Amino acid sequence: MLFNSFDFGFFLVIVYVIYWAIGTKQRTWQNVLILAASYTFYGLWDWRFLGLLLASSLVDFIAAKAINRSTTIGKRRIYLWISVCWNLGVLFLFKYFNFFIDSFELLFNVNSSGSYNFFKIAIPLGLSFYTFQTMSYTIDVYRNKSKPTHNLLEFLCFVSFFPQLVAGPIERAKHLLPQFSKERTFDWQNSVVGLRQILWGLFKKIIVAEKLGIAVTMVFNQPEQYHFITLIFALVLFCFQVYCDFSGYTDIAIGTARLFGFKLSRNFHLPYLSKSISEFWQRWHITLTRWFTDYVFVPLAKSGKRISVFRRSFALLLTFTLVGLWHGANWTFIVFGLFNGLVLIFERLPIFRKRKTARQILQKAPWYLSVCYTFLFCSFSALLFRANTMQEVGFFLKKIFTASGGVLNSLIGLKLGYLFFMILAEVLTRRWDFPLEKIEKHIPKVVRWSIYYALIIIIIRYAEPKEAFIYFQF
Repeated sequence: MLFNSFDFGFFLVIVYVIYWAIGTKQRTWQNVLILAASYTFYGLWDWRFLGLLLASSLVDFIAAKAINRSTTIGKRRIYLWISVCWNLGVLFLFKYFNFFIDSFELLFNVNSSGSYNFFKIAIPLGLSFYTFQTMSYTIDVYRNKSKPTHNLLEFLCFVSFFPQLVAGPIERAKHLLPQFSKERTFDWQNSVVGLRQILWGLFKKIIVAEKLGIAVTMVFNQPEQYHFITLIFALVLFCFQVYCDFSGYTDIAIGTARLFGFKLSRNFHLPYLSKSISEFWQRWHITLTRWFTDYVFVPLAKSGKRISVFRRSFALLLTFTLVGLWHGANWTFIVFGLFNGLVLIFERLPIFRKRKTARQILQKAPWYLSVCYTFLFCSFSALLFRANTMQEVGFFLKKIFTASGGVLNSLIGLKLGYLFFMILAEVLTRRWDFPLEKIEKHIPKVVRWSIYYALIIIIIRYAEPKEAFIYFQF
């Protein structure tokens, strides 16, 4: 069930009406409804993996309670590693097993005769997101940063909450879990803001991302036919496609959660206005960056009171290699992570006699130069992100740097006006969470409703075909 489908619209209306009809005093029954709705939502994708979702929830629920009860550090570590090994083992089995088998076969020229194809096609939706969410819960309990919950229903809701189950944001237990134990009071204004955010997310996904995706796919499927300028243009368009696709999903997720009285974490903050790649990763997929920072980079880089340059650089490189691998079992994603890690190391190293780093220089440089620098590196990252193989990356770069000819397609038929409108709206309202958040305070009612109806009509007009969100594959 896609967020950008009429089926989800009907599903959402039914769950919303029943949820608030139950009454704010019946918190437990509201949670039962949320759990049932979440498992229904997930089961409609592939009911076979509902058992895996439940198993992951139970393993971490039990492990966290065992960690809290243990009185010795040894036992606490044992229960922690049970949780970590389970989560990483599930990820490896379903997402990376075939990648390593294929790489092994290629390296040693052996053939398994396709014995492991099941794992190639049967990747549970949202696996990378909910395993990280539950794993962070047990780690935080182990670190004494969170107390374990004794309410299984609330924990199951925390893991499977349908607005953010399949593609985030990756929530921490200390932020989302307590919201299931509190009474939710119906607030019509909060629902209105949630609907506005859903509307804006649908606009970014259906009108901007999917229209850009048509042109991008056309060029990437046959890059040999196109002029190098067209290839560069398609690469730029893909940067905005993946942003509108994923941030559009996030807007819908956050807006949907608002309808039920929940607050999810912000996951994007105008990343292409960043003045360095370091700042970019603080604005792009924010919850993932924070997860890897807290659970991978900091433990690797920490060494007493001082952090050596070499240790920090190694930690950055390894962390972002894992970030790349998190996105997918492909060498292009590994190189994507390595590339970003190397750029981050470069930005943090002193490069002048005054011991200033590239990041410090970029922050003080004219904004247009720093933003262009960031977008240039983001565009190369996007090529690694979009290409299927490293050979395809090499072909793309060779054609661009040799200024090869071909069909010079301007791709003007894309209705780029929608893209420019989206960019202008988000830049002008950059102090808000999304452009429609506080629209009633600045725009008259007639104009405001005209904007709503225009967006709705455009979305319905281009509601077909329905394309899955890019990050669903991760």
